[in-house]
Amino acid sequence: MTTCSASAPDKNASGDNFYGASICNQTYIDYFWNTYGFAGNKEYWDDGFGWDDSCNTDLPLARTFNACYALTYSAENWQNDDYAGAMLNWARRYVREHIKNLRAKCGNGGAIAASFGGGLVELYLGCWFGKDVPGRVETLVHESRHEGGKPHNANFPAGSVFGSGGGADTTWAYEGAWMYGALYLWWYFAQGARTTSALRERARQRGNLVIDNAFATHPGFSI
Repeated sequence: MTTCSASAPDKNASGDNFYGASICNQTYIDYFWNTYGFAGNKEYWDDGFGWDDSCNTDLPLARTFNACYALTYSAENWQNDDYAGAMLNWARRYVREHIKNLRAKCGNGGAIAASFGGGLVELYLGCWFGKDVPGRVETLVHESRHEGGKPHNANFPAGSVFGSGGGADTTWAYEGAWMYGALYLWWYFAQGARTTSALRERARQRGNLVIDNAFATHPGFSI
């Protein structure tokens, strides 16, 4: 596997120091590895990606584990992941049911992640070093929604920070990958537990960025 690297930005601002204080526990490491698609993919998480240094939040594996911790435990009553409840509860269930092979790659500097069907999702450098912890959860949820059968179906609106051309969703009601990601961030902001007020605010800001830029027809509201 190709080795690549990037510098970790401010880990206080990104939440990596906050969550990193919790993930360095073999019980959590084993749970995340066996639950969220890492198992069987060691070859994609070594060679500098962190397999042999899984508590080091400068590296992709620990930064992904931070996202897995937030995904799993951000609901106050996190054990209840019934789909009839809030997305903050069932997002972890949705991800584990749809991502079966989670792989780390360098990427080409464009996309931060990609899904390929059959439960295969790749994460790239931009996911770990361009997004904070709740933003990485958004990415896992987003790609899971693609794996759940929802491709993008529209062009980005004029002036979108995500560029032009295809890659957007038509509307909020389409319930596509952008909607799922933004909805998760909304719940994290509104009711997130085991987090900080600063990270909740960052989730709100990211959610509004998605709402304003990723739908052909603006949803008509903000978080």
